[in-house]
Amino acid sequence: MKSLLLKAVTGLFTAVTVSATATAQNLPDYYPENYKDIIEASKKEDGLLVYSVMSAENWRPVLETFKKKYPWIKVETLDLSNEIWSRYYSEKAANARTADMVIALGVGPWIEFYNNKEVLPYESPEGSKVPEWSKPFPGVYSVSADPVLIAWNKKVVGDQKINTMAKVAELAKDPKLKGRFTTYDAASGTLAGVFPWVWSQHFKDGGWPILDQVGPQSKPERSGGQMLSKLATGEYAVAYLISAITVLPKINQPGIKGIIDYSFIEDGQPIYARGMAVTQAARSPNSAKLLLDHAISREGQIGWGQGGMTPIREDVTESDVPFYTVGSIIKAVGGEQNIEVLKYDPEFETKYPEYVNRWKQAFKR
Repeated sequence: MKSLLLKAVTGLFTAVTVSATATAQNLPDYYPENYKDIIEASKKEDGLLVYSVMSAENWRPVLETFKKKYPWIKVETLDLSNEIWSRYYSEKAANARTADMVIALGVGPWIEFYNNKEVLPYESPEGSKVPEWSKPFPGVYSVSADPVLIAWNKKVVGDQKINTMAKVAELAKDPKLKGRFTTYDAASGTLAGVFPWVWSQHFKDGGWPILDQVGPQSKPERSGGQMLSKLATGEYAVAYLISAITVLPKINQPGIKGIIDYSFIEDGQPIYARGMAVTQAARSPNSAKLLLDHAISREGQIGWGQGGMTPIREDVTESDVPFYTVGSIIKAVGGEQNIEVLKYDPEFETKYPEYVNRWKQAFKR
């Protein structure tokens, strides 16, 4: 009897604690008064499902602070690739549970998603705190502005610094390194293809002389994780245009530390705004709104930085994060003239097939 009574009291204490956490939110003064309605409504929802292209390591610091704010919201994040969009559409058509929120790279897929009215209209109270370029469409925000890198195995290529794509192309002439280069497979879909696409926009000729040189010596992969793993074992010597969020969080891990080095790309550094939106098919829209706001809040942005991503907020400084900010990347590559930011070109869908055909020519695919 005492045991049952103790359990009942403990359960009551837990419920009161959660309720207190829910109602005692220290909201910023620029949040609207009715924001508390979103918080209360989220308690009636059944968890939060997010489709993204980020690993658990990228998510962990953000979700830790989110859980402290909203402990009753169970967040499930799936790290998907090209199937992220088709999976959402097919699940919605079947009236099955699908993503409450989508976070992904991509130009064409985001344009289509917005035009299909799959973005739930939502004006975040944090929206005025982030740059305009990070809000490509109403209801679509960016969690980060991530660079790509050149990474190399020091045991294979030595201690030389490979800080330009021109140097990558020069290394590709070495017969000892034949077939030991890798990058994303642009032919596998627009999610992977956006990485070389943005880099190519920096050059009037699309950078084809460089890709014509290094492409035939490359074995493209569909994921950064595969590239990094094979780079660490020495199967690959150099990975180029590889996402920083794949490399940076693992750079000091056993099997990688002291073996792999990396650099920004000083002859044309792409920056990729990673879009985020609550979906029209969301079954937990209020929970998704809370996560969206947290993701672009200063606290959330510091969390993304701790997870290896690049914060978009100007009030997040280098001292707040272990890696980089947009400002420090610009400084590292010698100025804004060497930066190419992802743009949501409305003609992307008509231009991209021609680009992929030329890419296949360069890579002998």
